[in-house]
Amino acid sequence: MDLEKGTAFNENSPRYMCCCNSIHVKTGTLIIAVLAVIGLLLNFVYYAVVRSHSINLASSIGSLVIGGAVVACVFYALRTQRAAFLLPYMILQVVGIFFIFGLIILCIFALAGAEFPQTVLRQALGEDKISPDIKMISIILIVSFAINIALALWFLWVVYKCFVFFRDQANFAINNTTNVGYTVNVSPVTYKRQT
Repeated sequence: MDLEKGTAFNENSPRYMCCCNSIHVKTGTLIIAVLAVIGLLLNFVYYAVVRSHSINLASSIGSLVIGGAVVACVFYALRTQRAAFLLPYMILQVVGIFFIFGLIILCIFALAGAEFPQTVLRQALGEDKISPDIKMISIILIVSFAINIALALWFLWVVYKCFVFFRDQANFAINNTTNVGYTVNVSPVTYKRQT
C-alpha cells in the first residue's frame, strides 16, 4: 500500500495506473465496462436479426442477461468503490478465456484433419457441408481467438488492478479510523466506503 508521508492514501500511485501509466484503473475499468455493454448489445442484435433461430435467440438472451448482470456489478463496484463486485466480471473473464482456449484446440484438430472438429465447425457456422478451405478457416479462427484471449487477459489485468485499488483503499480506511474503544471487524473486500 502506498502512503505519502505516512498519513494519506496515494490514489495516483503508478501501481493504480494502466495503459502505460496514462489512465487510472478506475477509468480503465469504466472503459472496459462500456465496451462490454456495446459488445453485449451487438451480440444480441446479431443473433436477433442475422441468425434468428429460436435456439440462438434464446442463448443470446441468456448471455445478455448474464453479461448484463455482470456488467451491472462492475458499474456498481465503480460507483460504490467496493472490490467484491468486480469478482463476477473476473470470474466470467476467466471462464471465457478457458472456453476460447478450448475452441483453439478444436481448430488445431480441424487443421490437422480430424473429422469431429469439422462437424462442430459446420454446426457452428450453420452450413450443411464444410468448405474445402477448412485449413484457412481454422487458421483465421485460431488467429482471431488468440487476439480475443490477449484482449481478455489485458481487460482482466486492468479490472484486477482496480480490485486491488479498492481493496487497498478499504484497508487504509479501516486501519486509519479513529480509536473508538472497539475493533472494527470488516473485510477490505466487502468494505463500503462512506462518501
